[in-house]
Amino acid sequence: MSKDKSLPYLLPELCGLAATAELLGDQWVLLILREVFYGVTRFETIRAHTKITKQTLANRLKKMTELDLLCRIPYQEEGVRERYEYVLTAKSRSLAPILFSMMEWGHKNLLHDSPHIALMDKESGEVLYSAYVTAGGKIVDPKNVQITAFDS
Repeated sequence: MSKDKSLPYLLPELCGLAATAELLGDQWVLLILREVFYGVTRFETIRAHTKITKQTLANRLKKMTELDLLCRIPYQEEGVRERYEYVLTAKSRSLAPILFSMMEWGHKNLLHDSPHIALMDKESGEVLYSAYVTAGGKIVDPKNVQITAFDS
């Protein structure tokens, strides 16, 4: 008789993957994050780069600021009403490895080309790649990664 070695069933509301997919499954959220990571922080410029409607962009920016993914910073050009820039927070910056891994995967597996941008180490100038790394610093091959449930 074989034993089922699957992980114990987890409640969907406790699944970090499901919660993240709900947020990042929205293409507009991903495109807005892309723009802000690139340094584009103003409403009209984000809209021009993403081709998103004003209302949809306003809704997503509101949601993203409520979730602390973006911070609104007021600015005012002479003779124009006050407006806001949208900048990354610590929470959104922590998404960088996920977003850049998705970008790297998309270039390799969907576009089948070399990326037009890369992450670089500021000190050495070397290109960075996504990897699984142990607490001790050893790089682990993805085929050797195992999911383990923790006892609560």
